[in-house]
Amino acid sequence: MVNSCAYGKVNRNMIENIEKREDDFETYIKEEFKDFKELNINLYNHLSTRLPIWATILFTILGSMVTGFVVYGRVN
Repeated sequence: MVNSCAYGKVNRNMIENIEKREDDFETYIKEEFKDFKELNINLYNHLSTRLPIWATILFTILGSMVTGFVVYGRVN
């Protein structure tokens, strides 16, 4: 009977340590996701202040034309 009580104390101690590590891990994960969510929000805010789509298309067309003129000028 004495041995079973000693094993019970050891097992209980192990269980309490596992529960504590699980709680610590859960807290750590919640903090990481909180940081990730803040980073995502900051990225969205940064991307929402970009140029309008028409300006992006205009710059793409103008850049392609300039590249074409440079290449065409070197060939001829």
